[in-house]
Amino acid sequence: MAKPEGLFYIREIAAACGVSINALRFYEAKQLLQPAYRDPDSGYRYYSREDLLRLRAILGLKDAGLSLPEVKDYLDGHKRTEQKIAELEERRELLSRAIEDLKIRETAPGDLTVYEIVLPERLCLCRTIQARNGEHALTAIGEFYDELIRSGIPISRAWPEFCEYPDDGLLQGEFKVTDFVVTACLPVDKKTAPSEAVLYPSGGAVAVNYRGGYYGLGEAYEALRRYIALREYTPAGYAQEIYLEIDAKGSVRLDDAGYITRVLVPVNEKV
Repeated sequence: MAKPEGLFYIREIAAACGVSINALRFYEAKQLLQPAYRDPDSGYRYYSREDLLRLRAILGLKDAGLSLPEVKDYLDGHKRTEQKIAELEERRELLSRAIEDLKIRETAPGDLTVYEIVLPERLCLCRTIQARNGEHALTAIGEFYDELIRSGIPISRAWPEFCEYPDDGLLQGEFKVTDFVVTACLPVDKKTAPSEAVLYPSGGAVAVNYRGGYYGLGEAYEALRRYIALREYTPAGYAQEIYLEIDAKGSVRLDDAGYITRVLVPVNEKV
């Protein structure tokens, strides 16, 4: 039988979308895509332009990280539009966060570039620690982790854990390595957060990605101090540190020259 007018062979649709013929058959088996016409004698499949558009939508959602059942639900309208948008935005945020982390890990020693970033709203469980030194702080933070794990409260993946340092002297050249106060902040999901969780609002911040041992972080704070003063910004909160390099056993080595710490300060721009 001749090809029906206005329809396309399976190989044409597959080639136009850069996929294999077997892929189209697989999507048909999963009830994601049905040919416009199937010849009852030969079994040949023929596709319409609309089928091509649906296939492109399938591939686009799949590339965005959705599973095939999720793709089917979206395209068949089994989920409300608001829910679709919220889920896709969450996926986009997680992907953006992963890309940003990979870029930070490319930081070279001596690079004190200051970046202006936007902090998302973060809901955290917090523990303030009177630390004798860095090693003591790490031990106390680890104990806080242990408590949270045993509590069964999920830790959010939307933002990494961080430490806040309630010390205005950090932006005045005073970088303490003994007898300092640090607040460990573990982000939690709103749906499961206990009432004592602390809300960190969204807003602008300046950040430096520092490669080097922890006790050299004074250089990062000095770079931030100069940047804030030059632009006449006003700190809008305490300094925060995110520790990005952890060895295969989950340990943090404070004297590791290859270690990367993101140091950031929430700021308000000059009006």
